[in-house]
Amino acid sequence: MKEQNTDWIFLFKHWILTLLLGPVICQLIMYIIVLHPNKIVGLLEVFPLAFIFSLLFSIPTYIIYASAYNYFSKKDLPILLSKFILISIAVSGIFITSYLIKGYMWLDIAISYSISSIISGLFFKLNFKDEEENAE
Repeated sequence: MKEQNTDWIFLFKHWILTLLLGPVICQLIMYIIVLHPNKIVGLLEVFPLAFIFSLLFSIPTYIIYASAYNYFSKKDLPILLSKFILISIAVSGIFITSYLIKGYMWLDIAISYSISSIISGLFFKLNFKDEEENAE
């Protein structure tokens, strides 16, 4: 009999890298769109605050993500399909959360964190481990 041992490291690596890259990508987008650099807030000034708020606001999305991750780890689905669905859940959650929070930059933030989520999701290898149960 086989027992599925879920490797949760992909979820945490995807989550943390998305949170770390999101503000960086947002600032890069602002440098490209806004022609006056003096109107852009410095990344180092807002990064700790952005990380903390991003972490708090992303918890509901990653609870759903973790449920789907756990479900996929027990099913025999292709890894690419599982990865696509998990990244789609993260991106959908980012847009829904950003829309609910509103603000004048919600779309820029949603786009930058979505790009970050796609990059980090594609960067890491998704691995569901199988272990055989020893019958004694």
